[in-house]
Amino acid sequence: MNSVVFSQQWNYTLSRDFLWGIDNYYNNKDENSHTLVKPYRLQETNLIKDSSAVFPRLLKGTKAEEKDKKAKGQIEIYPLLTAQTGYDMSSANSHLTSDYAIGGNLLMYWKDKFALNFKAMGGKGVFNSHNDSLIRNSRVIPGIGYAYVSKNDSLNPQYAYQYFSGYVSYSPNKIFNFQLGQDKHFWGDGYRSLFLSDVSAPYPYLKITTNVWKLSYVNLFTVMRDATNPSGFKKDWLYKYATFHHLSWNATKRINIGLFESIVWQGSDSNRHRGYDVNYLNPIMFFRPTEYSLGSSDNAFVGFNFKIKTFKKQQFYGQLLLDEFLLKEVKADVEHAITGDTTAKWGWWANKQAYQIGFKSFDLFKIKHLNFQTEFNYVRPFTYAHGSVQQNYGHMNQPLAHPLGANFMESATFLNYRHKRFFFEAKLMYAVYGDDSPGSDFGKNIFISYVNRAGDYNHYTTQGFRTNLITTSLRGAYILDTRMNLKIELGLANRTIETAIATKQSPYVFIGIKTDLGNMYDDY
Repeated sequence: MNSVVFSQQWNYTLSRDFLWGIDNYYNNKDENSHTLVKPYRLQETNLIKDSSAVFPRLLKGTKAEEKDKKAKGQIEIYPLLTAQTGYDMSSANSHLTSDYAIGGNLLMYWKDKFALNFKAMGGKGVFNSHNDSLIRNSRVIPGIGYAYVSKNDSLNPQYAYQYFSGYVSYSPNKIFNFQLGQDKHFWGDGYRSLFLSDVSAPYPYLKITTNVWKLSYVNLFTVMRDATNPSGFKKDWLYKYATFHHLSWNATKRINIGLFESIVWQGSDSNRHRGYDVNYLNPIMFFRPTEYSLGSSDNAFVGFNFKIKTFKKQQFYGQLLLDEFLLKEVKADVEHAITGDTTAKWGWWANKQAYQIGFKSFDLFKIKHLNFQTEFNYVRPFTYAHGSVQQNYGHMNQPLAHPLGANFMESATFLNYRHKRFFFEAKLMYAVYGDDSPGSDFGKNIFISYVNRAGDYNHYTTQGFRTNLITTSLRGAYILDTRMNLKIELGLANRTIETAIATKQSPYVFIGIKTDLGNMYDDY
């Protein structure tokens, strides 16, 4: 196989294992790259001069490869492979798990302005108890797509799946980049994102990125699917649409601030077929005024984010998201928290807000490639939900933001280390959420309408069936091929759920070889 030449217009992987080195480099106060919107393009990461910041050969090629860059174009085809097995040691249902898949990855570029990438993969799997429960309820394999029952076993069924993603990327100059495709996106500097995350399956999109001076402006227009139909069958899914905007400003060498807005609307209802509303194609606008002018009740969001580079190897970051906001109701909550007065109205249900605060430290204790991260996420009840189920902030029965949905508090802490092609990570997640009970909506499930809530006041975060979720894991990987993101991985994890009634633990061990398509979450 010929040596690969990396096109400037290809997207870099979303996998966190690969991103740590790049984020470390970008934390330099003299770097003014905009880091919230991911995936990065290689045109951005190729600016990195320190090849040790990333895995070997990912950014710097051999002399032969540098010579090949003079060619006008190139086509590369690589296999995609997953062969992983594990053992779920849950006391109620201990069993072997498996995940086997095969596919291909096509990469093509023409000069430095045009590139194409297409991935296709098909496989079968028997999953651990937690993921199996999610699949049974949603008919979707988390982060992948529709779950086809391959072997109908009442305890441990086998599911077949297909995965498709790809895009065409074009940059006419240094200011604009246009992408059209089907893929995942992650908008945030943390482990979680309250704006847009890569939790759900890929979806069709058009993205326009504009970089001028210290500003970066991104428009993302998408087509998604509502999969809440009780039948659960793919043929009954309905179309929904969403548009996202983000403006990023490097205020100083150390401070970045950003503004976010998005809107979700259903493609049709019992009265009409709406489709993609042309009013939301305007690339420069604020959705709230447009929504009101249309007499619409679409699901709109606004947000604010920041990142502060402190010292040489540390940073603070955060996000604030507003689904609904009424100042007098927020003041009432503050007064209630201070005075404890229960006679006045407090806890208005439509105070739907979320925030994140986090910290990263690179090269901890001056040990190269030893990194630490911790963050806290808080989401009030009913955030991301809507009166019309088709307009929830989700795609294919998975949230577009945080995988826990709403009505929770969560902390996430990581310690990882890389040595050449070896990567190790320890993780601790602790979340407290208020679960819904049959016939009651306490605001956690974003895929049901909030019209059946229990009253308009006295709502608070973690209300309902209070649950503690603790996830710990230790994982090691060896990168076999950075061009294919192919790695050998092994690890162990434990999931503990504590309620007033019982405590359930689910230990799990796994080993395998796989092409890393991105982040697959198992900690919610």
